[in-house]
Order: sequence, then structure tokens, then C-alpha cells
Amino acid sequence: MKGFLLYFFLLLPVIAPAQNDTVFLKLYTDSVALKEIVVKAAKTPRANSRWSDMQPLDLVTIGGANGNLYQALQTLPGTQVEGESGRLLVRGGSSSETQTYIDGMHVLNPYTTTGTDVPARGRYSTFMFSGVNLATGGASQEYGQALSAVLPLETKDTSPFNKIGMNLSTVGLGGGGTRSFDTGSLSLHLDYQNLSPYNRLFPGRVDFVKPYELFSTAAQFRYTPDERTVFKCYIGYDRTGFSHRTGEVSPRLFDLGENNIYLNSTFRRRTLSGWNWFAGAAYSFYHQQIGGAVTDADQWSEQQQEWHLKTKLFRRFNPFIRVDMGIESFLRGYESRYQYQTVDDTQVMHPSVTAAFLSATLYPVEALKTEVSVRAEYTGLNRQMNVSPRLAISYQWSELLFSATVGRYTQLPENRYLLKQSGLLSETCWQYNIGVQYEHSGRFYKVELYDKRYDRLALSVPLLTSDGYGSSKGIDLFFRDVTLWRNLEYQLAYSFNRSLRKYREYTELTTPSYATRHNASLVLKYAIPRLHTIIGLTNCFASGRPFHNPDRAGLMNDEAKPYNSLDLGITYLFSKKVILHASASNILGRKNEFGRIDGRSVRPPKDHSFYLGLFITLGKKVAYDVSNF
Repeated sequence: MKGFLLYFFLLLPVIAPAQNDTVFLKLYTDSVALKEIVVKAAKTPRANSRWSDMQPLDLVTIGGANGNLYQALQTLPGTQVEGESGRLLVRGGSSSETQTYIDGMHVLNPYTTTGTDVPARGRYSTFMFSGVNLATGGASQEYGQALSAVLPLETKDTSPFNKIGMNLSTVGLGGGGTRSFDTGSLSLHLDYQNLSPYNRLFPGRVDFVKPYELFSTAAQFRYTPDERTVFKCYIGYDRTGFSHRTGEVSPRLFDLGENNIYLNSTFRRRTLSGWNWFAGAAYSFYHQQIGGAVTDADQWSEQQQEWHLKTKLFRRFNPFIRVDMGIESFLRGYESRYQYQTVDDTQVMHPSVTAAFLSATLYPVEALKTEVSVRAEYTGLNRQMNVSPRLAISYQWSELLFSATVGRYTQLPENRYLLKQSGLLSETCWQYNIGVQYEHSGRFYKVELYDKRYDRLALSVPLLTSDGYGSSKGIDLFFRDVTLWRNLEYQLAYSFNRSLRKYREYTELTTPSYATRHNASLVLKYAIPRLHTIIGLTNCFASGRPFHNPDRAGLMNDEAKPYNSLDLGITYLFSKKVILHASASNILGRKNEFGRIDGRSVRPPKDHSFYLGLFITLGKKVAYDVSNF
């Protein structure tokens, strides 16, 4: 590389008494050669509990996901298909063991409402977030109350462009935009969904009286007065409702309505002395009311609310050590009420968790990262203290990253058990993980072995105690390649899991009804630049769910048939401002089931689903970045 140095040489004038003063300016150029400078990135190990940094567009273009964040995540290793509830299950754990955090703050109810034969969806658009990472094991002790996994989501810090857009689809319509100013921005989004037209065209097994209907609105304010300060405030509200007839022996009208509010406010500041300070507050409110919950003419309602307050400090003192510390509180309220004729059963409780966490990250050599951390929690209902240590080690050798994690995690039992026995202990899980990954030139390969040991699980038979226990062991494999073939991207995930538990209603050590032994997914994406099109093909497989067959000896002694679904997605770019996306699930028409209950197959509401959406931008940005901030 060559640069040209320009300099001036000024000749002083010769002054003669009889002549005018004259100044001569001569300009010279010279060529100075600069040697090539090569900057190499240090091989500092990255976080070892995450599978990949997935961008919103990566998830949306997955065939069959229909824009649902949690359904797209079910193609990652460690997860499994959960078609009947739509929730995220990780490494043999129930859906309640995986927690979602937005900007470091807990989300009490990240899913939309669900009812009999109606699966839930994620409440939040994928495009809200700057990236998506799923920590399937060995998560940081900063995140509490999650026995299995953590999904930390980060919203964008800035939105420097004014933009406005809308979307139309087979299930509804929506629109929104952002107004940007010098030090921040304000965004607003509205969405309305009604499945009545869709159900007429594609009827399913559910006999809807009032089809699924949702109205939601959300706003976010961002303020960045300087490069060291970020303030963000988000508020979202949604109202959901539907009713349908259910029950074979005694049919009844199942009528559900739900209101959900989530408020999130965070502040980050980097001081001149090197300290980074974070403070946040989140409020969740959830109220669900069901008519015909058990029988005709009954009413059941559930109300939950939570305040999550958190502050933390972290600083890297030198190239060899970084310290993180913080405190947080979860202040919750729960009310359950059942009414039928003269029966009026109301139960109320106020569980709380107060915690402190401390972590020291050491870099003894450039390629080695060691993190030692501890979390202490005090639970208000049973007045118990829990201390959870964690050790994580990563070593980078060339393009290989070796990692190992061991840690203890705790979580309060589910509300239905705490209502009956407030003295139940926090459930615990020791996690052991060891893995290796390779990342280079568009290729990402990873394998991880894990062993989870559960203790103090809620056991309801014969009496409700904390005597339950269990284990979950397995291996996860993941291959992602964007360079194998031009314009082709593939992603292959496989998980083997062996889960055994004696808890809840299981009187002996057995595999839970939601856990499957083998899970695999193949995601293919092929871009056709000349046609401005991306074609996505996804195939998900899961071995059969265990169920109890009364004709055989033992508990959970039989297995349903395997699950397999081939899904298709097509994204067409009309222009930089108009995108058309179509998606269809189970295009081969397989009759899938999700296990059996009382001899009856648990089937999805429809064997197929179809989605068609049009996204239009009225501003300068591309269409897929407009509808949600």
C-alpha cells in the first residue's frame, strides 16, 4: 500500500528597495512507501454454551416456521418438536425449565395463549432482535430460575432511519414504523390476526365457534445521548381469544380469553474509569379466563404478575481478568380461581426470589478462558438459601474450540404445586457439558455431550414432597455450511437424549411423556438470484413419544409412532421494498401424532398449515426490517 505525502516549501523573499515585495511558493511532491500492516484477531474463546449467532432473516426463512421464533428454534440441536403446545423443550426438560430474557430482563409469559388442541406461538417478532442465541446448557449464573436452558434476546440499540411499513397475510394484517431523531428513536407496531377466513379455506379437527383472534400493540423508545450510554424502554400488550367445542364423552364449549402486558426498561452506562453499569426493571402481567375448563358452565381464571429488578457491574481490569457482579429480585403474585355452581375456590400466593451473582473470567494465556462464578438465591415462600457454583473452561486451538462446563441451577416448582405446599424446596439440576466446535470460512461444526442430574423435584404421590429426582443424558450434533455449494446453505442437527424421572405423578423412575429419544432436523436454503427468490426446505424427525399402555406391565411402557414433517418455504423479493413469503408444513401429508393420552392419539389441529404474507416498506429500508422496529 502506498500513500502520498504532500508538503510545502516556502522561499523567503529577497527585498530590494526599488522593487515590490514578492513571495515565491513552490510545491513539491514525494512518494513514501508504507509497508503492509496485517492485523490478526486474537484467538480468545467465545461463549461455549451457545450454538450459533442466528440473524432474524436466518430464522424467518426456515421452511414451515411461519415467522414463529420458537418453532424456528426447534430445528436446533438439544430441542425437540412440541407441536401440541408450541413451547420450547430442551435436553429432556419440560417447557417450564427454559426461560426467555429480553435485554437481560425476564419474560414471564413469552408465548401466546394456548388451549385444548391449540398450540401457542411466540409473542415477539424475530425482527425485534439484533441476533438470537440459545444457551442449551451451562448458561451464565446471571440468569436464574432456569433448570434447562436460557434464551437471551437483545433488541437493537439504535434505529437511525425513519421507516414505515405494513404486512398482509392469510391470518391478518399489521403495520408499524420508526421515527428517528438525533439521540434516539420511537417505534410503534400494531397487529391484528383472525383465523376465521383461514379456517374456512383449510378446516381442521377443531370445531371452532369463535376462531382464534389476536390484537397486539407494542412500542419502544431508545435514547443514546452519547456512545457510552443506552436507555431503552419497551411496552407490549396483546389480547387473545377463541372458543371451540371439545370432549368426546361429554362435549362442552371451551371459551378462552387472555390479556398480557410486558414492560421492559433498561439503562447501560460505560464510565470513564472502565466500569460498565446496567440497571433494569421489567413488569409482566398475565390474566387468562376459561369457560368450560372441566365441565359445562364452570369458570376458571389464572392471574400472574411479576416484577423483575436487576442491576449489575462489570469491568475488565487488564487483559487477564474480568469481573461481573450483580443483584436481582423476582417479586411475583399468583391467583387461581375456580367457580362452578356453589363452588368458589380461590388460591393466592406471592413467591419471591432475591439473588446475587459474582463471576470472575480469567485469561491466563491468550487461547484459554476460565470462568468461575457463584449465584446465591433466597426464596421467600420456604425461607431457604441456595448457593450455586459454576465453572466454565474454553480453549481455542487453531479453528477448534474445546469447552467444558459444570454448574448447579435452581428453580421454584410450578405454581400448581406451590399452591398446595408452599414449603416445597427449590428444584435443582447439576449440569455437566463437554464439547468441541470448528468454525472457519462459513462452516460451523459442533458436538457436545451432556449429563444433567435432577434433585428435589416436586413429587405428588403419595404426598406432595420434594423427594423427586431424575437424570437426562445425551449428545448433540450440529453442522452448518454456507460454502459447500454456490447459493446453497444447509443445517443439520441431531440429538440423542435419555431422560428418566421420578416426579409429579410418576411413582417410579421413567421417561416423561414429552421426552423423545431421537430428534433430527435438516434445513436447506437455496437462493436463486436471477429470480430474486430463496427456497427453504425443512425436514424434522422425532422418535415416538412414550405413553402408558394399561395392557402392558410397568409405567410409560409403550411408544407412539415417530414424527416426521417436510416443510417448505419460499421468499420472493419483488423489489427492495416488497417481499412475499409463503410457507407450508407437512407437505407430504403424514398423519403425525404427539403421543397418546388415555388411549387417544394427540394430533395437531391440522395435518397441514399454510401461510402467505406480503411485507411492504414505505421508507428507505428493506421490507423485512420495518414491521417490528
